[in-house]
Amino acid sequence: MNAEIISIGNELLNGSTVNTNASYIARRLHESGVMVTSEHSLRDRAEEIKGALAPALDRSEVVIVTGGLGPTHDDITKNVMAEFFNSELVYNEDVFRNIQQRFEKRGITMPAVNRGQAMVPQSAELIANPLGTAPGLLFRPENRLVFVLPGVPREMESIMEESVIPFLRKKCPECRVQVDFFRTTGIAESVIYERIRKNMPAFSSYEIAFLPKVTGVDLRIIRLGDDIKDKEKFDKFKNILYTHIGDHLYSVDNRELEAVLGNMLTSRGLTIAVAESVTGGLVQDRLTNVSGSSGYFMGGIVAYSNEAKIGFLKVQAATLEAVGAVSEEVAREMARGVQEAFGTDMGLATTGIAGPTGGTATKPVGLMYAAVAYHSRVEARKFMFGENREVNKQRSAQAAMEMARRFLISLAIVE
Repeated sequence: MNAEIISIGNELLNGSTVNTNASYIARRLHESGVMVTSEHSLRDRAEEIKGALAPALDRSEVVIVTGGLGPTHDDITKNVMAEFFNSELVYNEDVFRNIQQRFEKRGITMPAVNRGQAMVPQSAELIANPLGTAPGLLFRPENRLVFVLPGVPREMESIMEESVIPFLRKKCPECRVQVDFFRTTGIAESVIYERIRKNMPAFSSYEIAFLPKVTGVDLRIIRLGDDIKDKEKFDKFKNILYTHIGDHLYSVDNRELEAVLGNMLTSRGLTIAVAESVTGGLVQDRLTNVSGSSGYFMGGIVAYSNEAKIGFLKVQAATLEAVGAVSEEVAREMARGVQEAFGTDMGLATTGIAGPTGGTATKPVGLMYAAVAYHSRVEARKFMFGENREVNKQRSAQAAMEMARRFLISLAIVE
């Protein structure tokens, strides 16, 4: 099954918005066994949209269109689709009621312009939008499928996951693929490749992708046909990964590190508190992104200044004077201080120099220390990152949580 993606919006072509929708849709279709053969970004112009639709329908069985379903004057996609498929726009009471309820839940009076979103092409099947006011649309011209989805990324993604992908998998069961993720942190893409390269020819039928990002490298493995059923072969592949990069593997089910750490804390009945300087609350933000985190995360302190470190975390002024705020010693005292402040089993701390200013010859930009306190035991570690402030903060938060994860593993080994 082949597919094409048509993204609509002037903002995609004038540089003000990055087209993340197309990459997301292409990835999810590929993982579902649907081959994307083409992607187009178009302006909000009727003739251009119609001009792209006709050849797309000639070439592909599936066309996915995003953008232009909002209530404002530049949202013309729905009208263009109605014209293209010779379908009259009709009022839909259910759609209107859904829009009203969404505004009522937020305590906001619905603007009159939103009523226009209840006008839908008569020949289109409506697709529920769990997160927004504009429903998705499905047209079925001559054994083709045309999905029209909102351009708001979270709305589009929700409709893709809950409706489009399940629909396509049912429509084309032979398109089935198996996708597995192995998530790593603290190891470079090139190092992973060097460690497993000699073993890769045995798995040439696997589609193996290295997906590096700021916080680590994901390995995405796609298996087709007989490989899906060959458990012995896949077990051999997994054993190779565990042997060569096992220390850096934190997830085999595509979970974020904070979710993995949270699950470990929950399973052990442990609590944690966090003291942050360089990460500015990022560790706490990520920990609390996990539903149920209130069961193990008791609280945290962002102590950016020395005065805050002394006043809230009981860091010794003498320590700050002797070795400075960015030091192993201060990281240890911060971890111990937040652990005592919240009465938790564990304390986790970060201190460092995010940059681009503030570095010295002995303490350059990118230097970070993390520390973990557990009852009477405290461990600290030094990290060196780069010169980009935002990247340094993200890597520091990831490194601190990974340190906590490994600490918990070491406790299980000792116990």
